[in-house]
Amino acid sequence: MASVSGIKSFFGRLMSMDLLSIPVVRRLVMHRAFQWAVMVPNLIIFWFLITAGFIGSPVGNMNISITFVWMLWWFALIAILVPFFGRAWCTICPLPALGEWLQRGSMVRKPDAWRPRGLNRRWPRRLNNIWLQNIGFLVLASFSALLVTRPIVTAIVLAGLILVATIVMLVYSKRAFCRYLCPVGGFIGLFSNFSSIELRVKDGELCKNHIDKECIRGSDTSFGCPWYEYPGSLVRNAYCGLCFECVKACPFNNIRLNLRGFGRDLIVSRGKGFDEAWKVFIMLALAGVYIVTMQGPWGWIRDLANVFYKPPYGFALAGIDGYLIYLGLVWGSTLLIIPGLFYIFSIASKYLSKTDASASELFKTFSYMLVPLTLMAWIAFSIPILQVNWAYIVNTLSDPFGWGWNLFGTRDIHWSPILPSLIPYEQVAVILVGVFYSIKVGYEMAREKFMEDRALLGYSPYLIFTFLAAIFFIWLFMG
Repeated sequence: MASVSGIKSFFGRLMSMDLLSIPVVRRLVMHRAFQWAVMVPNLIIFWFLITAGFIGSPVGNMNISITFVWMLWWFALIAILVPFFGRAWCTICPLPALGEWLQRGSMVRKPDAWRPRGLNRRWPRRLNNIWLQNIGFLVLASFSALLVTRPIVTAIVLAGLILVATIVMLVYSKRAFCRYLCPVGGFIGLFSNFSSIELRVKDGELCKNHIDKECIRGSDTSFGCPWYEYPGSLVRNAYCGLCFECVKACPFNNIRLNLRGFGRDLIVSRGKGFDEAWKVFIMLALAGVYIVTMQGPWGWIRDLANVFYKPPYGFALAGIDGYLIYLGLVWGSTLLIIPGLFYIFSIASKYLSKTDASASELFKTFSYMLVPLTLMAWIAFSIPILQVNWAYIVNTLSDPFGWGWNLFGTRDIHWSPILPSLIPYEQVAVILVGVFYSIKVGYEMAREKFMEDRALLGYSPYLIFTFLAAIFFIWLFMG
């Protein structure tokens, strides 16, 4: 018993640990060159990948732009960085680098008497949401079959995102692109609410009573938060890009970087807005669409997703006609079918719970309980991408352009999936983790939202929806 108690105590202390209390970590993030140092190598890698996309082999698995972006980076982002480190990708993301350096007039040091370069306009208030990110992600999803197989398409998209980010940051203040436009940032922000790390203040009253607010306005050593966030009132990860400007600015050492249990922010996120609720359904529906299209046994669905596919004579559901059907599936399932079904369940919840809250309010609130299941569905989708295709990543490390090089002697390693028979079981196990956390989060929401004697009744429609979604994913994986 003593040993069990000791283990629990150890993990309890570990999961409440402030990483900034570790001297080397604090010195690192306090250094003015920290973010520059982690962004520059990534920017170099991105430009290399873009170059490979334009001049390398047009065959996807022979070009490093495909293998590194859509196999290695995607798996690392969705399965490691987001669940365990929140928006840590935003710390090192190269997309806003050029625009931010131009906007600040400096790559590292804050100039004396600093004023932001460019037009420095305020972001339009009516666009102060993530609808543009939602639409941007759906646009990219509409061309996913080309994006993940054609190196030149990947190169155009990456270069285009860097160009758009640079232009936007020269027109609007701070990181408007990252906060309101970046299609990757939208789902990272949503899923980071589940993450096991958070940046928060130690003493909220100290922030409230301090007038200067250097964390927002900046100081001699900091530009202030570029994400339009106020650390003193920060209660969730959704829009904190972990740039650590607030850590550099705070004169009281009042910022913590905490380890914590999973899913803490989902409770406080409830009912924030329809834009975030729809992001949940977009990601949930697309997980299903992608698994069916890219990993399912239905080859004709993959043909629909490829607008350039030339069908055999007499096969009507392909080419442009088939692609339009695929677009209808993507946009219809994400914007109408899945949220529409969830709204029907919300009406049932309102009826069973006899709550005064509207069905729309319940719709927004309980959408967040689906975040763990949705994240795990994407992780499950990503498992075979790495486990089956790892050899292509290693091959292109030696021959990045597909030109016959063998820089590190790994070009000729033969394709051989790692334990492919275990993949469906791994995927089901991951889905069950998502079910557990979704049920847990949803039950806590129900206890807060409904009267005690009606909590289980009001919660039951959402529990059924969660189980149905999980069963659908398990059926896809197990066949």
